[in-house]
Amino acid sequence: MEEDHDVSASLLNNNVSFNSTMVTSSVEMSMPKLSITLTEAEKLKLKLQASVNTTKAMGSSLLEETSAEVDEDEDEEDESDRIIAIEDTLDLTTANIPATTDAPDEQADALVEAEAEPAPPIEYFQSRIIELGRRCWTSSADKQQYTKGCYWSPDGTCLLVPVHLDGMHVMELPADLYSTPTMQTTKRDLTNLQSAVHVPEGGTVYDCVWYPHMNSQQPESCFWLATRQHEPIHMWDAFNGTLRCSFSGYDAVDEVMAAISLAFSGDGQRIFAGYKRCIKIFDTNRPGRICDDYPVKFAISCIAQTSESPNTLTCGNWHGYIQHFDLRCSPKQGPLFTLGGHKGGITQLRYSEGAPGEWYLFSGARKCSKLLQWDMRNYKTPLAEFQRNVDTNQRIQFDFTPGHSWLLSGDTRGALNIWDLGGDKEATSLPLHTDCCNGVSLNPTLPIMATGSGQYHFIGSDAGDDITMDGTTTIEETRRPPEEDKVRPDQEVLYENAVVMWWVGPSAPN
Repeated sequence: MEEDHDVSASLLNNNVSFNSTMVTSSVEMSMPKLSITLTEAEKLKLKLQASVNTTKAMGSSLLEETSAEVDEDEDEEDESDRIIAIEDTLDLTTANIPATTDAPDEQADALVEAEAEPAPPIEYFQSRIIELGRRCWTSSADKQQYTKGCYWSPDGTCLLVPVHLDGMHVMELPADLYSTPTMQTTKRDLTNLQSAVHVPEGGTVYDCVWYPHMNSQQPESCFWLATRQHEPIHMWDAFNGTLRCSFSGYDAVDEVMAAISLAFSGDGQRIFAGYKRCIKIFDTNRPGRICDDYPVKFAISCIAQTSESPNTLTCGNWHGYIQHFDLRCSPKQGPLFTLGGHKGGITQLRYSEGAPGEWYLFSGARKCSKLLQWDMRNYKTPLAEFQRNVDTNQRIQFDFTPGHSWLLSGDTRGALNIWDLGGDKEATSLPLHTDCCNGVSLNPTLPIMATGSGQYHFIGSDAGDDITMDGTTTIEETRRPPEEDKVRPDQEVLYENAVVMWWVGPSAPN
């Protein structure tokens, strides 16, 4: 008789466990599978709730075993009437462990609130500037290699550097800098920057631009566009340097034209390419030669667009003018308005996307010592004028800190010029390089600045022997006409062709 009771009790336990398993499986099968994106705090909250459910399930199992042991001394017919319902088990379990259900929820909610709080703004240029790493290129009279600007990726993980006669290089941010709130002045060793990706030289690089929504966690978004001499626009993969696709512009005789300038739309769905007599608009998702043409009268040297007006383009040309086009209007109408103020060709245009609005435009030109700030809502005269040294036709970059509180620009004498846009706007000059500082770029997420140096030097036929030391070349240079050889002696010039990363955030003494 006891064996019959044991067998029936075992069957009873199996029935309860089997029924509960079936009910749970039916719920899981009925739940829709959604594709959503959760934050880390929300994922933690779900994990904690899952652990609570596991505790509930364990409590219900213990309750079921206890009920089975009590029923062993009764008849088999009575036992079949005392099977515990799943709903009753869940209610009893919830009443037994009320303390474990609220604490995880409160902890997860606190994490979500902490994540929602905005991070404090980064203080720039409030302490000394610290060099983090450097990469140099050698030069000779026959092969002069120098940087042509530098461009941080939108997520701040890597730096794109075009180099004359050496293609394009992508350098990764040193891993130890991702979690560094403050920098010790002398404890960190300098990093020898190496190229993670190198695209060999295929022609003079006219312009390059990152995809605006580039994210290293999404490999399909990691690419940049570049236009080079005698080539169409190429899309390059930022992970392995392979060519993904091309966007080709053709002239009237069906020959490939090289674009002079490039820009993405704010959403990244369109590519604006400036040519000698037109602006071509490509669909990012449709490579090839299909595009929309917008004829213009002058060569487009640079392009800028504000997110406040996605149907308009602001373009600079080599004649020193800034023109604002409405792409919805007929090309015969021409630009909406034209701005002057520079004596040389426009080399860079940037809109300020911070407070008090996105209508402030900054412009720079070659062989022009002025950086001009415009309010595009009232564009008759510039709002402000910033002075820098630009003595060549080279593009000298300028950039803003996140929040647009500081304006930075290089110059042909190797100095970095800094202006506090929220203060007196007086320039502070820092001699960071011994040669032309042509590139400056601020990391969008960390207080790290990158600068590039170098320029082409015209060398006389009687130049002396080259002396190369640590990536720097010292040669004798003659920039004057032959009839002046007896008037002025030869000058010894120090070449510096390098890209350098600098810490411009808070620093602490050792």
